[in-house]
Amino acid sequence: MGKRKTYAALSVIVLIVACLPLFTVNCIGGHDISYHLLRIEALKTAILSGRPFLRINMLFFGGMGYASSLFYPDFLLYIPALLRVMGVGINLSYNLFVAFCIIAGFASAFYCARHVSKSDYAGLVTAVIFTLYQYHIYDIYTRAAVGEFTAFIFIPFVIAGLYDLLNEEFKKPVFLIIGMTGVTLCHTITTVICLILCLVALAAGIKNVKRDPMILLRVFLCGLLVMGLTAFYWVPVLEMVSTGVFSSDFVFDTAYEAVKVWEIPYNEYNRMGAAVLILLLTFFPVKKKDSFGVFCLITGLVLTFITTTLFPWARLKGIADFIQFPWRIFIITGPLFAFAEGIFIKELAEEIREGKEERDGELAAGIILIAVISLMTVSAVQNTSHDMADHYSYSSDYFAYKPYTAEVIGGEWLPVACEDRDALVEMSDKAVTDTGAETDIRRYKNEIYIDDVPPDAAYLDVPFIFYKGYAASDADTGAYLLTDGSGRNGTVRVYTDGTRKIRVYYRGTAIQHVSDALSACLIIGLLAYFIFCLVRRKKEAPHEEARDI
Repeated sequence: MGKRKTYAALSVIVLIVACLPLFTVNCIGGHDISYHLLRIEALKTAILSGRPFLRINMLFFGGMGYASSLFYPDFLLYIPALLRVMGVGINLSYNLFVAFCIIAGFASAFYCARHVSKSDYAGLVTAVIFTLYQYHIYDIYTRAAVGEFTAFIFIPFVIAGLYDLLNEEFKKPVFLIIGMTGVTLCHTITTVICLILCLVALAAGIKNVKRDPMILLRVFLCGLLVMGLTAFYWVPVLEMVSTGVFSSDFVFDTAYEAVKVWEIPYNEYNRMGAAVLILLLTFFPVKKKDSFGVFCLITGLVLTFITTTLFPWARLKGIADFIQFPWRIFIITGPLFAFAEGIFIKELAEEIREGKEERDGELAAGIILIAVISLMTVSAVQNTSHDMADHYSYSSDYFAYKPYTAEVIGGEWLPVACEDRDALVEMSDKAVTDTGAETDIRRYKNEIYIDDVPPDAAYLDVPFIFYKGYAASDADTGAYLLTDGSGRNGTVRVYTDGTRKIRVYYRGTAIQHVSDALSACLIIGLLAYFIFCLVRRKKEAPHEEARDI
């Protein structure tokens, strides 16, 4: 069997190990699973209603709405949502989605590590460590941290982009563009961590920048492009945060959540795991150490130190609280170590080959590879057997029960005016006048219609949680009515102005529409450029072949 077929077979084995808990008719569990399943169901509902890109999800709180899709990127969640639209059950849709993320992460790690190391061998080693890394497995099967484990897919592209910045004068910015765009559309906190990593790499490569200032210009343009491509997400978030006050049931004490140094190698819960740290020992016997591998190693070690109680988290209270848990940084330390180890193990295998016959050298390299896979497999199996949450079977109408649609964990993005969170579902079926009289409502897709407004009502508190962008109009004439967020318990208040039939809906804001248009134009432009390049390459291909002949 050829080397590539062997690598392919080993890759399949590793992926089966990573996906083993998914081989069940039930849905895998996790701390945040209910909220993410609700997000998927909300997207499915929006798609079936012909409004696939709603920012205020109509399913939450029994129809009251919640700005989940505005504050949390839904980029890859459309995969399980479309499966649900096609009739696939909740359990299978989610498990297939997780399998896709694991496979995509393995593929991206292999591809990017191969680009960095110029070696399939190093690419495979990196992909194995990356995929079976304890924190990655923990994110999937214990926390159900969808934002983080989808962001994992794009982190290798970020690291490959940093390699181009440090070693190849940033001539292939496409890696960093893909990486930062993907991470931004998956998980905001991970985006901030990756942005800091990019700044560290830029500082480390300052000599290259001084020698060729065009590198800095390319980095700047790359950043602008990423910002433009993702403007439809982050611009509305900034607008909403700047104009509203939001609440959360959770108070995060970063100092309390910091990791004790001796706990870092624990193969449990939110720790890094022993396997990756053991493999770091391959750094020492390597004689000629690759500079980028050393960069990944040192940066990973520094970031690991930052997660610990030795770092002054208490002094940064109010500044670094956005990270919530210092051990979140393990989302980037693991991939950094995986790249470093892939490079060092490849170099170690090459040094062992020296002075040996080709067959003996290949055998030694194979033994090292099998040892790496075995160690990571034992670690992954141990992690899933110890820490994995219980499986549960969700019926297809699970979220038809309204109280289940209020599973929003801390409810960080509920307006502070929503003083009684538990009452929101109970308020979802009636509008209330200024006199306290209840009025029937009619829901149609993501809109509310009130067909018989009491003639003496000065205003109506409509069962929508208020976010900037809600609008109301006369259902007959289309004339706009004044709205604000002063309704009871943070709901939309509509001033009737004598109107008897009212339509209430989320219209969005001018800033949202402009950011959508900007991102759409850039995406269309990039697609057109990509197609143009493909066509030109096909036209030039025959001429290149003629020259070879």
